[in-house]
Amino acid sequence: MTRLLLGVVLLGLLLSTPAWAQEEGPIEDLEHQMRIRKMKMEMESYERQMEHERQMAEMELAQLRAKVEGTDDGREGGALALLLIGCAVVRVLVAVWIYQDIRLRNAGSGLWIVLGLLGGLLAALVYAVTRLHDADNGKKRTAARA
Repeated sequence: MTRLLLGVVLLGLLLSTPAWAQEEGPIEDLEHQMRIRKMKMEMESYERQMEHERQMAEMELAQLRAKVEGTDDGREGGALALLLIGCAVVRVLVAVWIYQDIRLRNAGSGLWIVLGLLGGLLAALVYAVTRLHDADNGKKRTAARA
């Protein structure tokens, strides 16, 4: 019977030791919580990084699709280019008009053509005003001679 009692006590001591070993003290519990919190923060950081990389990959894919389809969004300068081309055409037309008028009247100088190229419609307006003034003087001169 002592053997049986001694076996039960020994068995109880051996079985109770693993149960005590599993319990953590307050310091070990805090360290464990800190490790878990650190792992969670690292995991969130990796998730944010992966989300950022995914968004960047989507943007690159959209740009490549736009290039392939020919619908690139880089057409903002198209309207400005048309405006500049239109201004250049108007200036050339003004210079041609001034040149033809000078040749027709046999009066004036090449300076007006240069001003027409540089000044555009403003130069054409100034030329027209000076030409009207010259035409009025010419009529007065012919009337005075007659």
